[in-house]
This record gives sequence, structure tokens and C-alpha cells, in this order.
Amino acid sequence: MQKNRAILIPVVLLILAILACSSQPAGTPGASAGAAATAVAQTVTALIVPPAAGTATATNTPAPATAGPATDTPLPATVAAPTNTPGGSSTQVCDSAKFVSETIPDGTSELAGSAFTKTWRLMNTGSCTWNTSYAVVFVSGDAMNAPASVSLTGNVAPGQEVDMAVNMQAPAAPGNYTGSWTLRNTSGVLFGLGAANGPFWIKIEVVSPTAIITGPIVHLPVKPILLLPASKQVVSQVSVAASGLGNVMATCPTGSVVTGGGFAGSSNLQVYSSFSKSNGWIAAAKNLSTSAQGLNAYAECLSNSSGTTQQVFAQVTAAASGVGHAVIACPSGSVITGGGFASTANLVVYTNSASGNGWEVYAQNTASTSQLLNAYAICLSGTSGSTQQVLNQVNVAANGIGEAQAACPSASYLTGGGFAGNQDLFVYDESATGSTWQVYAQNTSGSSQLLNSYAMCLKFP
Repeated sequence: MQKNRAILIPVVLLILAILACSSQPAGTPGASAGAAATAVAQTVTALIVPPAAGTATATNTPAPATAGPATDTPLPATVAAPTNTPGGSSTQVCDSAKFVSETIPDGTSELAGSAFTKTWRLMNTGSCTWNTSYAVVFVSGDAMNAPASVSLTGNVAPGQEVDMAVNMQAPAAPGNYTGSWTLRNTSGVLFGLGAANGPFWIKIEVVSPTAIITGPIVHLPVKPILLLPASKQVVSQVSVAASGLGNVMATCPTGSVVTGGGFAGSSNLQVYSSFSKSNGWIAAAKNLSTSAQGLNAYAECLSNSSGTTQQVFAQVTAAASGVGHAVIACPSGSVITGGGFASTANLVVYTNSASGNGWEVYAQNTASTSQLLNAYAICLSGTSGSTQQVLNQVNVAANGIGEAQAACPSASYLTGGGFAGNQDLFVYDESATGSTWQVYAQNTSGSSQLLNSYAMCLKFP
């Protein structure tokens, strides 16, 4: 007990000294008796109760301030999205492409050694215009006797589509074959589809025209092979010079007959003729721009039907600044499978479709003199098949671009197609994609307009 009292005497003296030192003048910010008392209590505790082993001692680190009302400190600015401002940064790349459609789908059978044309329809999704220095090039797999590269024949602006046709030949040995292709720009840099720059390809199964028999020959009853009808689209492309006129023709393969056709370009190409010629399809257009443009002609070709087709036409005169309307009917005993038109660059065709068992065309004459307008009907005879026209209608926004697609029912064959709108719709693409007929049009007016796509569908009993 005496020992504890001896310890407490200097402790009390130390407390009195601390109280004397902590006294502050009245009105000093932060000074209070409570604060001094707290300091004394902490000192006493530290002297009397030593810290336990391994326990951290208190420090003078300030405690975090309690969240209070908002201050005038400026908030960080919101990060803006990248823009295409000249000289600034942009997330959009110069060269990029998107797959739209193709002929000869994956897994198509081709006879060993047979020649065919593979066509990819691609969209320019980059910020740079493709020109004739761009090309589609072979990169890996089986080249199938195709050229190493095929150059574009015209310009393709951002957002536009182009059909890249490559002539190929099936290998001699039966089996499955794949060839990968991509695009190459003017600097020789390869680029492909989407953000991954992937290639596009062709995949076919090569079959032998005759079976090879080994071992003893067994004579079996021979049954005739029934070949089902088939419909195929063939494409050909040409470049139309700036402010010039151009035409191109796609020819159906031997053993097939043309049943219809179409065309494709850009909104800078005014197609004024699209009709059958020499078992093929021809398209003629005027280039409304100051740069070369690609023009495609498409022929719809029917094989294994035993039928034949003929083209009949009617001609009318469209009065100056007026509308021309031509109608032609197929002969008795035949069925309509497609149709087209022919005029001059002064006539803008805005309806091209079937009418009963025939074809009709409407065109606006933009000239101050009368112009001739022809309507053509493609008529199939010598088969038991019948045709129907299938319609799909869309609304094209003011000053916008619209696409309408009409699909043939199952168990029928697409043989051609057409379109209908009014004078405010500028049609620059009508063609097939599989068993669907698609139409693209530019609305040149300030109000929405209706666009019709028509598919001609052939069905056998």
C-alpha cells in the first residue's frame, strides 16, 4: 500500500501540471474544460495501465471527417462519346465489311470439275470508300482454280453494298472443300468482316458424276433418275463511268432457261432498262454522280423443268412530263415468271410487276418531249407448273432508304420479281437472295412512302 501511495504522489503532481499547461484564454476556438479533462484521463490511463503485449498503441492520425453538406468543389466533367470530328479521335475504322448474302450456300453439291461462280454480297461498314484498287483475295484453304484476287469494278461508299463474283472450278476428287477469302485495300492491307476482321468463305461438296463400282458386277433393274427443278441466280458486274451510261449482261448456264431478272447499284445509278436478252438478263443505267459506280445484272435461271421461256413486249409513248403505262399479257398456255422494262434515261420507272398473267410498267417522263416505254413479260410453257405473285409492303421514312422482301412459299421456286411505289421512290436494287425477292429504294420526299416487293413463285403439282 505504501508503494502505491509513493507512485500516486508524482502522478497527481503531473496531472496538476497538465491542467495548468492546458488552460487557454477564453474565446480560443476548440478550448474547453472537457477537452482538458479528456487529455488528463488518457495520460493517467497510459501511466497506470501499460499496453498489452502485441496491442498497437494509439497514434495522432486525424480521424476522417464526417460527410457534410455539398461544397463548391467542381464535379468532374462527364466523358463525352468519341466523335468523327476532323482532326479528333474516332472509334470508327477506315476499312470494315459486313456479310449480307451469298450465292451457293455452304454445303452445296457441285459436280467434280464443273465451273461455277461464287458471289458474296458485302456492305462497306467502314469510313473509307472502296475504289477499284480494292480487291477480294484468296487467303487459305482450297482456291478451286480461282484467281488469286478479283478487283472491284467501281466505287463502294460507306453504307453501300457490292456483289463480289469469283469464277471457280470444283476439284476433280469428290469430297468437302473450303476456301477462305478476304478484302485488300489500296495499301495492300487485308481486312475482313466485323471487329474481328474474319474472312468469308465458300464450302462445297464435290460429287462424282458417275459411281465407281468395284468387285463383281451385279445387274440390277435400272430406274430413271428424276432430277428436280432448280432455280439459280447468276450475276455480272460492270463499272459505269462518272456521269456516263453503262450496261451489263448476266447469262444463264447451258441447260437452263431465263425466267426473270433484276439489277443492283447505288442511289447514284438510275437503271432505265432491265429485260431478257439471249437467255440472260441485261441492265442499263445512267451514272448520276461524278465518280464511277458498280452496276450488277441478275438473271434468274430455271433448270430441270423441261419447259421453255419466251419474252413478249408492248410499247407505249409517255407524253412530255407525263406518265407512261405499258401492259403485256403472256400467250395462252404459258405462265408469267418475271418481267422487265426498257426506256431512255429520261424515264424513271417506279412500278415493275405482274398484272394477271402478264406484266405492267409505270414510268415518269422527266423530259419535255415524248419518250417510248416498253414492258416485257417472260412466259414459261411446256410444263405443268403454275405461278403466283407474293407481296410484301414496307413504309419508307421521309428522305430515308427502305428495303422490302417478299419470300416464296416452301416447295416453290423463285423465278423473278418486281416492285411498286410512286414517283417519290427511287428504286436502285431489285434482286434475289435465296428464295426471297428484295427491293431497295430511296425516298426523295419529305413524307413517308409505301414500297412493295413482289416475288414470282413457280410451283409444280
